[in-house]
Amino acid sequence: MEEITIVQNGFDGLYMSYLYGKVRERFSFLPSECNIRRNGDSTAIEFKTERAYCPYVRKFTEEHIADVIAVGYKYEFFEKRLRLPLLSPLKKRLLYTALVAADYKEDKAFVKRRIRGFESYCLDGLFHFRLQDLKRRWEEVADYVPTDMGDASLENFLCFLTEDGEGKLYVRNGKVYDEEYHLLSKSLLTGVESPIGEIVIGGAEKVYCFGEIDEKTVGFLKKYYGEKAVFC
Repeated sequence: MEEITIVQNGFDGLYMSYLYGKVRERFSFLPSECNIRRNGDSTAIEFKTERAYCPYVRKFTEEHIADVIAVGYKYEFFEKRLRLPLLSPLKKRLLYTALVAADYKEDKAFVKRRIRGFESYCLDGLFHFRLQDLKRRWEEVADYVPTDMGDASLENFLCFLTEDGEGKLYVRNGKVYDEEYHLLSKSLLTGVESPIGEIVIGGAEKVYCFGEIDEKTVGFLKKYYGEKAVFC
């Protein structure tokens, strides 16, 4: 048996529970053990399985650690860094999510390159020591966001962001799926799982909607996607 371990200082139920759920669900069919433990000032996820399966588990684990950093850590960074008195709490949430989405693919690819092949992954250590260049890029982005940013500027930014999407997303009864119909849940890493957050992070060119969809999501799609949002 080999062990893959993910550690975070303190206890962050959001990130660690997300990773624990993803790894445990994906590899439940393997002869394995998966546990989440609190040990003093840190929390650890321990996954044990046969050596032959470890490369697959490790690749999957790194994929989702990259999401935790490129979405969760980045959202938290802007939430702490930016002071935007002219925006309502909901508009701030939308802006932080849009900032996450703007470079999501590039950020995730960078993280994956920097954390590849470890036996143990300390989230805070990776972020503060191996990903300093990434943090500096986020600082540069934050410096460009004006303190007096208002609703009009936010709307312009969202229009720009949704103009050049790629691929398709599907929304069915309030849940968002990718082109292969995998359920998406990255918005959970921002603290609130929502169809709008998932759509923004997903960065699709077109969105196809089925079933019952809440009014806020419909309004968002009609405003920013127009004819690229198809209601079936």
